[in-house]
Amino acid sequence: MMSLRLLVVDDSKMYRQVIKRIVADIPGVHCIGEACDGKVAMEKIIAEKPDVVTLDMEMPVMSGMDVIKAVTARKLNTKLIIVSACSQSGAQVAIKALKLGAYDFITKPVRLGGGGAKDDISQQLKTKLKSLECGLRPPIAESGAESGPELGPTRGKACREGSAQQVNQLAGPVKKSASPEPKAITSATICKRGLAPKAIVIGCSTGGPKALLKVFSALQGQLDVPVFIVQHMPPVFTRTLAQCIDEVSLVSVKEAEDGEIPLANYAYIAPGGRQMKLIQEKSGIKIKITDDETSNFCKPSVDYFFSSVAEIYGSRALGVILSGMGHDGREGLRKMKCQGVTVLGQDKESCVVYGMPRAAQEAGLVDQQVGIDQMASAIERLLKPAKIFIKPLATVKK
Repeated sequence: MMSLRLLVVDDSKMYRQVIKRIVADIPGVHCIGEACDGKVAMEKIIAEKPDVVTLDMEMPVMSGMDVIKAVTARKLNTKLIIVSACSQSGAQVAIKALKLGAYDFITKPVRLGGGGAKDDISQQLKTKLKSLECGLRPPIAESGAESGPELGPTRGKACREGSAQQVNQLAGPVKKSASPEPKAITSATICKRGLAPKAIVIGCSTGGPKALLKVFSALQGQLDVPVFIVQHMPPVFTRTLAQCIDEVSLVSVKEAEDGEIPLANYAYIAPGGRQMKLIQEKSGIKIKITDDETSNFCKPSVDYFFSSVAEIYGSRALGVILSGMGHDGREGLRKMKCQGVTVLGQDKESCVVYGMPRAAQEAGLVDQQVGIDQMASAIERLLKPAKIFIKPLATVKK
């Protein structure tokens, strides 16, 4: 197990002590110090070069946001985990921090006393540090024991109880196996299949918000199909993420609502802390929001949503799996693949955590791995009507 060197930054002495006590109980993580403001934090980051920093955002002298900007500008390797309030304003700050280069975030309660608040912070931090450790070490293939998915800060009691088991599974021994060679997807391939997708479905977790922003800001036009997104996040945060993506996208982006009829050129993000699926009614396809539990403890769950996509759209969907820890999405993609869908996976080099795309790739479910900077153009290319591709396969440009 790797040893992560961690710096605690918070203007509250009480929170610094809480985080330090939590870290002391996490194997493989060593607290190298603390800082009470951003200026002291930057001095210690430059001098000590910690692997990870837990970073409060509202601090005197130099704010957490300024620390993120400074670390990014200096191209330092230190990963920043934001400690954010679980509120609308906290969500806005967290999403902005992720855009600027923060690794991930955890949420903290207004008061630490009672209600399992300290245990919740502990579980969040353990999971985020485990995802960071997995991202830093060389990837290894899974054996029969599955690795657990990255879990968001507030996914309910079942999630918190199960996540410790998931983290332990991640640390367990696994066997290495060769990854299948990625298959090239071209316009001619879609022509051969004959039918263009009627929907785009995207699953992601850690690193997902930045990846989504890159994809949607790079779109050259409207997509003429609905887009559905499942991003591991707590309540409140998904609505803020939708608003943030909407500002840079030619496609309208919103948090999904129960009973909505999906429209072309709209992207629907699953509400944090709940589940999203598609159902078929006489009036057409509708979005259904539920509180169902899943075997992987995620709310929202990519597998849960992708499974409904396989039933509703059959082969007429385009699957996209982006950065995230664990394997959520793999089994849903397996069901979609049985229907004949095309699947794009984010490549290792551009992922914050190459977990979810790797799980799908090693299961043979990904048709093509794509860098995040090329993902928008890859999606747009595959949405073109098959009838325009009339050249023989040998003459189609790749």
